[in-house]
Amino acid sequence: MKYLYSLMTLCLISFGAFAQKTAYINFQQLVAAMPESKKAADSLQKYADQLNADGQVLVAEYTKNLVEFDSTAKTLTDAQKEIKVTALKQQQANIQEYKYKMEEKLSVREQELLAPIVAKAKDVLKALLKEKGYALVLDNSRDAVVVANEADDLLPLAKAKLGIK
Repeated sequence: MKYLYSLMTLCLISFGAFAQKTAYINFQQLVAAMPESKKAADSLQKYADQLNADGQVLVAEYTKNLVEFDSTAKTLTDAQKEIKVTALKQQQANIQEYKYKMEEKLSVREQELLAPIVAKAKDVLKALLKEKGYALVLDNSRDAVVVANEADDLLPLAKAKLGIK
């Protein structure tokens, strides 16, 4: 009898857990719709342009040295050529290293700019979760959920709460 009672209790708890409301949202779409995202994208683009301009100085200097080497190569000794070629290879390596560091810097800046925006969006979703009584909110922007029962789309509610039209 005790076994039957335990089994019935477990079934009731399980059915109660499955009866909870579930919702979904395209989180990337929500973040992209926020006005702060546009400002962050503009700021990131300005930063990228600045870094790119600095990189162009390195490329211009390399190009100048390469043209100079091509025009004077016939008059140089083998030892001089070797020194110039080594210098040109070092400049190429410096350009590649700069590109790598530039990408790292851009990634870090993007994370810095997006962190408060993502936090704000998550706060809105947490508030909606409590207000509407949802137990779970899924992000369908990555197509992680292949098939699911009917659920509520929170994107319109989240946009309204953020004042986005």
